[in-house]
Amino acid sequence: MRPGNLRSILLTLSVERADPDGIVIPAETRASVTRDASRALSRESGRSDQDRFFADRSHRLLDWLASHQPDSAPSLQPPHRLRQAAPVLFIAAAALGWFSQALGAEKSVNILSFPLIGILVWNAVVYLVELVSGSTGWHRRSDPVSSESTDPAEPGWLDRLAGWLEFSPPRTDAATALPAPLSLGLADFRRRWTALRVPVIRARLRASLHLAAAILAASALAGMYAKGIANEYRAYWESTFLSPDSLRRILGFVLGPASAVSGIPIPDADSLAQLRRSGGSTDAAGENAARWIHLHAVTMSLFVIVPRLLLAAWQIVAARRRERSVDPRTLPSVGLYFERLLAEALGTALPVRAVAYCHRPSPTGEAALRRHIEHELGVPVRLDWLPPVSLGGEEAFLADLPGLAAGLPAHLILVVDLAATPEDETHGEWIRQIRDQLARHAPDTRLHLRLDAEAYDLARRQLPDFTDRRAGRIAAWRELAGPLDDTVAAFPER
Repeated sequence: MRPGNLRSILLTLSVERADPDGIVIPAETRASVTRDASRALSRESGRSDQDRFFADRSHRLLDWLASHQPDSAPSLQPPHRLRQAAPVLFIAAAALGWFSQALGAEKSVNILSFPLIGILVWNAVVYLVELVSGSTGWHRRSDPVSSESTDPAEPGWLDRLAGWLEFSPPRTDAATALPAPLSLGLADFRRRWTALRVPVIRARLRASLHLAAAILAASALAGMYAKGIANEYRAYWESTFLSPDSLRRILGFVLGPASAVSGIPIPDADSLAQLRRSGGSTDAAGENAARWIHLHAVTMSLFVIVPRLLLAAWQIVAARRRERSVDPRTLPSVGLYFERLLAEALGTALPVRAVAYCHRPSPTGEAALRRHIEHELGVPVRLDWLPPVSLGGEEAFLADLPGLAAGLPAHLILVVDLAATPEDETHGEWIRQIRDQLARHAPDTRLHLRLDAEAYDLARRQLPDFTDRRAGRIAAWRELAGPLDDTVAAFPER
């Protein structure tokens, strides 16, 4: 998937997850955008068509959000700082190489003073680091998808750099004006996207540095030749420790490959002796430096420019492959989001699971619950029932829940009998434990509490205070449910 589409999809996902009540993006707007984006979608559509639907929907919602929340606009679009910084780095490398004194300030070149050996040693170290890091993966791998990490460690320098490259910091006054759900959604997206982008940014930074090194070397060579055209440089050498024979062996090791490729011979020991200056004398005329400039240029090309270009290409390919290989539907904690969107767009049945506690609804009650859930979610549902949990079977169900979590759909319904008296020690504790288990193992599965009122209504409908009794019993269950109070409802509807 294209990085721009993936970014928009994950940003929309984070905002919608942080805004379940539709404060930032109303439910009507989401439904309308989903209908518009799904016009080209059908039940026979393949994965690529579905990806286009997700991307189109996210772009439409983000455009709507930017127009209705102008203060959030800078946070919705990537600043592309790496794309802007790379040309500056390349220009600086070219300028530094061009104006370097690779041949020396005078018109004479000391064969041993070329910075070639130092450059080769440095690049050999770089290549060794690349080899080690590529084969052992010593870099810390961030979880690219999970934003629910509770690790309190401070972000590393690469994470901070990724944040600076990928996000425009909101203005202080604008940040305070954003609705709370939007701020939470943007923070969740920042964590998720930063972790996802760190390996990509690492590869792109390496590619930029390799390209800059190649440009610097090529520019230095170009500068050498430009100076050599306008001036005659003479080559000589001097040394306290080296003899012509030892110098010949060193030059054969360093410049031998370039000599073999170019066909330019390295002088023998007798010829090198004639180029030697000694005692600080400047009488030795040396020889025309063209041969040495050519040999150094070929060596730099063989061991610096070409390898750096290959490494840059490797890092670019690795970054692009990592970018495009991410399927948002396979990321942890997000797959159910896409299932719900496809069900809403295609009008297919959304899978929902239900489990009854100390109760077994009648077939009429099961049908009423399915209609009730469909009305609430706004899409058709396929209601699948787990085995009912009897009194005393709570521990066994909780023990099985982590194993069930991977296959749980977007919604899990707990069904109890409205006629049962809510007890915190039994019902309340069981609900809390289920909620905790889901938070750890299936954070995107929403837990609902539904009260089967079929038997209750049949037995008490003729009582004069039936309405008040029913409302009071529902209120008692809502109080017991705690954070689930907004998901408590009775069925069938009166």
